[in-house]
Amino acid sequence: FHQISLTVRFGDIDSLGHVNHTKYLTYMEQARVCYVKDVCGWDGNFLKLGMILARASVDYLLPLQFGETVYVLTRCSRLGNKSFDLAYLIQREKDGQQETVATGITNMVAYEYASQQTILVPDTWREKILAFEPTLHL
Repeated sequence: FHQISLTVRFGDIDSLGHVNHTKYLTYMEQARVCYVKDVCGWDGNFLKLGMILARASVDYLLPLQFGETVYVLTRCSRLGNKSFDLAYLIQREKDGQQETVATGITNMVAYEYASQQTILVPDTWREKILAFEPTLHL
């Protein structure tokens, strides 16, 4: 797994006093950007990123509170010809143990923004993802 940590901000909290459901998608987005940067070698150029979000889902298990440290673990769970899936575990530490508060998955499509068309997952990405994810079954 690739891992990042975030702190729950005041602005993440809704009127019920816990993290709003939409913020989990923001946490997954931040983890995804870091994954692509760290694993695939993305240089930060959004016009050359070459992928677009096709689908996202989240299973909410436990509420998060202001000030908690959140750990988002990301891995590639499927690598296809033109798309790949990233799976997420969103956790917090409680009583010295990692506790899963949500799980999620996103379907990412390799995409060329200039032509606005899907493309094959670049070979360099494929090689780097497979090197990082040695147990990934194609």
